[in-house]
Amino acid sequence: MNILYICADHGIPVLGKKGASVHVREMSNAFIRAGHSVIIVAPMATKSLWEKSQDTQAEFIPIPVSKNAVNLIRTIKAYTNALDVASSLSSEIRRMVYNEELEVDLLRRFKNSPTDVIYVRASLYSTVGVTLKKILGIPLIVEINSPLPLEQSLYRSSETNTLAYAAERKLLTHADAILCVSQELKNYVESLGVHGDRVSVIPNGVNPQFFRPRKNCKKIREKLGLDSGPILGFVGGLRPWHGVGILPELLERMKAYHSDVKLLIVGEGPLKERLSNEFSEKNLGSNIIFAGNIPHIDIPDMIHLFDIALAPYAQPKHNFYFSPLKLFEYMACAVPVVTTRIGQISEVIQHNETGLLYDPEDIEALTSHCLNIIENPKLAQWLGVKASQRVKEKYTWDHNVKRVIEIIESL
Repeated sequence: MNILYICADHGIPVLGKKGASVHVREMSNAFIRAGHSVIIVAPMATKSLWEKSQDTQAEFIPIPVSKNAVNLIRTIKAYTNALDVASSLSSEIRRMVYNEELEVDLLRRFKNSPTDVIYVRASLYSTVGVTLKKILGIPLIVEINSPLPLEQSLYRSSETNTLAYAAERKLLTHADAILCVSQELKNYVESLGVHGDRVSVIPNGVNPQFFRPRKNCKKIREKLGLDSGPILGFVGGLRPWHGVGILPELLERMKAYHSDVKLLIVGEGPLKERLSNEFSEKNLGSNIIFAGNIPHIDIPDMIHLFDIALAPYAQPKHNFYFSPLKLFEYMACAVPVVTTRIGQISEVIQHNETGLLYDPEDIEALTSHCLNIIENPKLAQWLGVKASQRVKEKYTWDHNVKRVIEIIESL
């Protein structure tokens, strides 16, 4: 089967380090392992010219926004800046113009090429999949990872949100099948008028060849200056909805019991400066390590350093639609997980079986769970082994692709 994989989101450099980028590459690679051909189309490979591209087995065709569109966007940005108005209009116009340019480009490239299915990762203002489906006469599969217009209306100012909702509805109502990463997201899609028979839940996954039970990590510990004390770990973006604001207080409480405890944070984000200041104010400078962004292929080595893997999600302003990639990677590495009892997490993690759960923002329970794992090595080992087994049985990219192929073939 020949699969055209479209990711039109300018915020997802498909050969970069973001979690969404990993999702695109891993699904594509899993399709290829299953014997299919994949061409990925996206605006860019990486966010920066200095960033090293990550590997993918799929053919990648970068289709950037045109120079004419770039000039238009600059004009809009200059105009709003001259008026001293904070506006996202230039970004929104870029997405709309790119949608039209991408339609023209892809029709030219694939009108006479043997493409069997269009696989689209839903992005703001993008309806290119609908146009290709109508003209090429082939099935359209839409993967939706979050309610993007809703998030935009809650977290970012937007002058054109009505258009974003309309584009989302058009894409979803014309899709032959829709893949949602969580049940909460499936409920959202059905609320837009899409029949439930066309919507499937397929959570995120992991590649067990790379993410597997820990190995000797003595050299990495020495490189990072880690001594024999317990290590709490977090992987991900330093953003409000990831719940990282609770980490300074957690580390302060843990230090009262284990003075040599360390918190290793892998990732970057807008909250880094604020977190750094809070750690300093609490005299935790010697207990915190910011490792920064690292290539995804090196993430397992970081997770293997953790004695406890943290996913302290906060309650967002909407339902918890997410399927946290870090959760499956932690579990596959057989590191005991402490995370919030929220959304899909409560389905993936069985409390006291494959991890420990607590209610969002409950610092007392979070601290207690961490101490319990540190002080009970047998419990830590049990949770890690059981979590790793569950991931291998149910949450791998190959398992996901098998289900997607079954859906496509049923069409």
